[in-house]
This record gives sequence, C-alpha cells and structure tokens, in this order.
Amino acid sequence: MKRTLILAFAVLPLLLACACRPPRPSADLAAGVAAARAGEWDAAVRHWRGVAAREPGSAAAHNNLAVACEKKGDWEEARKEYETALGLDPGNAVIMANFERFKARLDAARRTGPAPAGRTP
Repeated sequence: MKRTLILAFAVLPLLLACACRPPRPSADLAAGVAAARAGEWDAAVRHWRGVAAREPGSAAAHNNLAVACEKKGDWEEARKEYETALGLDPGNAVIMANFERFKARLDAARRTGPAPAGRTP
C-alpha cells in the first residue's frame, strides 16, 4: 500500500505536466499563416475562421484573423477580432501592438476621407 502511494505521488506530477502542456498549433492555423505569406488573404481568413470556430479560446487565431480582415479592408470585423484576441490574452504584447497599429491606421483613414462602400474605417 505504501509503495503504491509513493508510486502514485511520483507519477502524478508527470501526468499533470503533460496535461498542462499548451496545445500544439493546429494545421489550419499554420495553413492560414502560409496563405497570408503568399498574399492569399481569403484563404487565410477561411483557415483562421475554422480555427476560431473549433478553438474559440485561441487568441492567436483571433489575432491572425484580425490582421487578415484588416488586409482585406474589413475594418469592423478586424476591430471585433482584435478585441476578442485581447480579451482572451490581455497581456499579449504582439496582439496589443497589432491593435494599436490598427487603431492608428483607422484614425488616419478617417482623417483622409470616406471609407469605400461596405467598409468602416
């Protein structure tokens, strides 16, 4: 009995360490990055929307989706995705920097003139 308890206490930390390990990035997250690097923003959006639907807690998916929406000129959707990403990971410096750059571009676009139809700068 004593031996079983000792073994259980020795194995338990290892099991917990494995359970607490962060998940590996999904194939769709990586495929979205590849599409974005190739300038294929529609494909990137499809991949990242899929990841965000399956893994709604993925700040990376929401941040990447925000960047893609911004590149496509969908300012309102980009804002929503940045806010979601920051809500999920408020201390993430990359997401904060992306959102700050987005807001600066948004302010500049508003100062220079009206948005294209269907878009909200």
